[in-house]
Amino acid sequence: MSFKELCTLMLKIQTRSIFFLGLLALSGCQASSAPDGEQGTIATAKVQQAIETPASRVTAQPTWVGYLKVRSRSSGSWTTQTTANRQWKSSYSFVSPVVVTMIPASMFALVELKPGFASFDLVDDSTFQGESVLKYVAKCFRATPGNMTFMQFPTDSSYSFQPTPFQGAPCRGTATQPGGNTSAFDAGWHAYSSMNFASEFVFPVPALDAPLRLHHTKHFITMNGAIVQSVPDPLPYGSMPVEWDFEWDLMPEDPDVDLVLSAEGHDTWLPKATISTGGTSLTSTAQIEPGSTLVVKAKAEPKDGSSPTVAMKQVTFLLSSSRLPGIATNRTPLDVVMNSDDADLRFEQDRNAAYGLNFVDPATVETPVGSFTEATAEASSFDFGGYGEIIAVGVTENDRMVYSRIKDPSATPGSSPSPVEGPLLLPKRLASSYIADSWKVSESSASKLDDDDSDALPASMGNTHPGDALSLFEEYRGFIIRGSHVRTKPSEPDYFLEDQINTAESHAGINRFANATNLKVHILGGTDFLLNSRVINANHAGGVHNGDKYFVRMKIEYGRGGTSDAVGGPGTPKSIDRVAIANDARSGTVVSTIAHELGHTANLPHHGEGGFFTARWTNLNEFSEADETPLKPDGVYAPGKVLLINPPSLAQRAVLPYDGPNGVMIGGRCLENGVGGRFSGNDKCIMRTAPQAFIPSEASHRHERKWAPEDDGTLLCTSSDGTGVNAGGATSRYGDAAEGRGECAKKVCVNDNHAHAPYTQPTCTLLRTTM
Repeated sequence: MSFKELCTLMLKIQTRSIFFLGLLALSGCQASSAPDGEQGTIATAKVQQAIETPASRVTAQPTWVGYLKVRSRSSGSWTTQTTANRQWKSSYSFVSPVVVTMIPASMFALVELKPGFASFDLVDDSTFQGESVLKYVAKCFRATPGNMTFMQFPTDSSYSFQPTPFQGAPCRGTATQPGGNTSAFDAGWHAYSSMNFASEFVFPVPALDAPLRLHHTKHFITMNGAIVQSVPDPLPYGSMPVEWDFEWDLMPEDPDVDLVLSAEGHDTWLPKATISTGGTSLTSTAQIEPGSTLVVKAKAEPKDGSSPTVAMKQVTFLLSSSRLPGIATNRTPLDVVMNSDDADLRFEQDRNAAYGLNFVDPATVETPVGSFTEATAEASSFDFGGYGEIIAVGVTENDRMVYSRIKDPSATPGSSPSPVEGPLLLPKRLASSYIADSWKVSESSASKLDDDDSDALPASMGNTHPGDALSLFEEYRGFIIRGSHVRTKPSEPDYFLEDQINTAESHAGINRFANATNLKVHILGGTDFLLNSRVINANHAGGVHNGDKYFVRMKIEYGRGGTSDAVGGPGTPKSIDRVAIANDARSGTVVSTIAHELGHTANLPHHGEGGFFTARWTNLNEFSEADETPLKPDGVYAPGKVLLINPPSLAQRAVLPYDGPNGVMIGGRCLENGVGGRFSGNDKCIMRTAPQAFIPSEASHRHERKWAPEDDGTLLCTSSDGTGVNAGGATSRYGDAAEGRGECAKKVCVNDNHAHAPYTQPTCTLLRTTM
């Protein structure tokens, strides 16, 4: 970069010290454009006065490189006499390569913080009399944009450097108020006054006989805009202490060497975790095994291919990682017990010791000082959706520094392009994505964004409700289901069910529902979720989340009088409190009843409302006459004598439900023209349950009850037209489905982010008489 280009770039940068710095830069720019004679005079004067100082020795090196690490945290609580309380815990970390460009003829340097990786975590809960009134939660782990700052040399033996890597996109979180009402909010990290704290960031430069290296740390605590030596306990109301730790390591750049990062099997590597069997004591010191590991190499290569092999004196690997809750998308009781905030990707001490590396911390390993043409490290994964990046910094044998580059990810396979700037992304992915490229390709989703939710049912269904409320990232991270990990498919809507019945009949009913709807049904185990919540994607903080997705709970209930119900339906799973299957459901109907009630949890209504009742038949005589006592709906129909047509033989009467406690299911036509009742429409659809008897629609026969059990439905209808016994319009048994009903295949929806208007309730007056 030329001197004039530096001047132009500096004048474009906006910082708190731009005015002061701009004056000095402007004087340098003006000197560069002075008349030849004058410029020569100035240069001569400078040569005559040139005496090497520790600072000038540093500025004489045109480019310095290295890394910056920042960690900051805040926690505490306030309590008032009104029993109001606020508790918070937050943290921020940042890692980035750094390039320092010295500005000629000045005591300033331009510092470029390269794109890095930042971690942000916040929980802030305000309570009143023990109840939460406002809770903020935010968690982000992502790449950060580049940033610019400055370095100054105020004396011949010192430099000042104030890194401020806190700019960029805020972290989007959620604010929760009483009643569970949530809204989005943007959280940013704390700031401090760089002007007020300028004296805290002055450090000595290396002495004339010392190695050229700027490696310093800075720790301090701020509160109410000032640096404090300790934090008072208890905290005064309104005071929020923030602890800061900075570390940077810079050396003159070696312009002739590249340090190239690569990883074995990087193209196909996926993050994984070890699933606990529950048999290990939570107080055990035994190390949890990673689910997968990745071996990373940093190789020193001369930029000029004809140059001899180069070696490094020392190589340091820096790993940045997400810290997602749990190990998969669903939140389990074990996640709550463990409550781990450890990084998803880590350097383990023993594994890296095998490569001769010194362990600094889970994010840093390094070689001892020696001579290396390459160094190897191993990153371990403890989460099925963990993501992060690795950079390496090497010190050459001539005490220069290089930061790592990577092979060009856009290069044609088999080619040998020059390495490019950037970290090694884990897993191999786009910088804008947290999902492994290989998984996206395997699922035909290479062009999809991480928040994509375009799962679709087969086109033949004509369905207009895409998605299943899971983001692409959540499908990729997957779920722990009955002891196994499942990465769901983004091509098919997923449905989660807790089957507390767990019998052959319940399994058959679930399969019928799945086959009819084309939904991918996942049967959950008892430890695959939290008992007080039906949200299946609760481990979403720090990932990509479009909204909560709910699972459905199905169980046997007593005292329901033979009537089963998807309580809260029809609607998406969020609106379903439970699916209650009556313990005394009519024999032989449990499979169809389960399929039907689960249909209500997928936004499917009946084909119509009304047009049916249950009744008990008693006192059956030899003329097939019986007393009919209506049971449900309660108090709507009067009892009377009816004529049974085609009843089974009297010898079988004892085993028939004529006088059983739940009676017989009876259907008929509606008085209102064109309105279909409960049994109308396609007679093979699971959303039309089969009656046992029907009332003929002819006026002279409405006192008759024709015994005519029908087959159960096994599919979803695609229109409202009646089929089978309902074909033929006015002359059919129950007619077409009511307006807005039927066409069930088009209505299937398990996306809890979709809002559906309640289905209308068409009035149906049953055509019924007695003798």
